[in-house]
Amino acid sequence: MSSFRLLLLSMPLLVCAGVAAAAEPADPLPDCVDLGANHEAFRYANQALLVADGDAHYKISFGVGGCEALMAASTVDIATDGQANRLCPSGSRVSARAKSCAVSKVSRISADKYLAYQRKARAR
Repeated sequence: MSSFRLLLLSMPLLVCAGVAAAAEPADPLPDCVDLGANHEAFRYANQALLVADGDAHYKISFGVGGCEALMAASTVDIATDGQANRLCPSGSRVSARAKSCAVSKVSRISADKYLAYQRKARAR
């Protein structure tokens, strides 16, 4: 099986998720999606991974403890049931080097919200 490496854009790490993230309305991912070869992503502290795939934008959340794998490397793998680059409402995992985290929630977000997260990440 070929594994596509998700390149994380270089951004400063955030200490907290902030008010804007808490105010975001939930739009849960209804079905699995296969991410394209040209998608981009950046980490939002160790609490979320934001992904842009063409016109689609996703926020991948990890729950209260966050995901240490986001801090371990500049690239991560996303997979569901062993299938690389498959993002599902449940069963997806993010891994980097020897660390791996279960995805607790996947939400679709607007392009504007994605850009707002990027601006907040760069401001820190």
